[in-house]
Amino acid sequence: MLKKPVIGITAAHCTEELETFPRYYYVERVRKAGGIPFILPPVRTHEDGRDLLDHIKGLLLTGGGDISPVYLREDPHRGVGKCFPERDFSELLLAQLAMHQNLPLLGICRGIQVLAVSAGGRIYQDISSQYPAAMEHSQTAPRQYVWHNVEIEGGSLLYRLLRETKIGVNSLHHQAVLEIPPGFIQNALASDGIIEGIEKPGAKFCVGVQWHPESMDTENHSYALFRGFIEACLE
Repeated sequence: MLKKPVIGITAAHCTEELETFPRYYYVERVRKAGGIPFILPPVRTHEDGRDLLDHIKGLLLTGGGDISPVYLREDPHRGVGKCFPERDFSELLLAQLAMHQNLPLLGICRGIQVLAVSAGGRIYQDISSQYPAAMEHSQTAPRQYVWHNVEIEGGSLLYRLLRETKIGVNSLHHQAVLEIPPGFIQNALASDGIIEGIEKPGAKFCVGVQWHPESMDTENHSYALFRGFIEACLE
């Protein structure tokens, strides 16, 4: 019998961010999919990052505050929200190390943005000010409800997991991937052109989605995504 894989979950560590981005949803979704959730503290050195990754079988990059413009190598745009630089440094470092080790990695909301930036891509600091034609991506409905549809790219790993070309998703963000990093492909797209998913072909599992599947308990595709991630961690 295979042992359950330990999944490292990045998370907010200040009270202000925890109130908006709770850990509970990620922990429960990992448990339901067959993994053992482990909340990760921020790391401050490459050595600590490598040592930490030695103890987990998969890395889950979670939602949270905005990525600090300094880590984007850009000046701050109007509309950029609250940033937590210690968390930014830690997650960007862990994502780079995980990709180098081919450790299974799943990025959710902020997590897809961390994944993109760590691999050499770019993000919108604020969709509404940088892309005024976009729809409203910060929903006013509760997080467990669908807000808009996304098209899934046929032939992608995401499609093979979900087995659907269009799904309804929730939407709780104002930053998003602007340029896909080298070696990645787009696997999901909103009707306004905002990138909703990326993945790295050839990796054991390296997928980012812009929505919050951990919050959508009634959606079969959410479970399928997490289960695919956990299965990759067992290989």
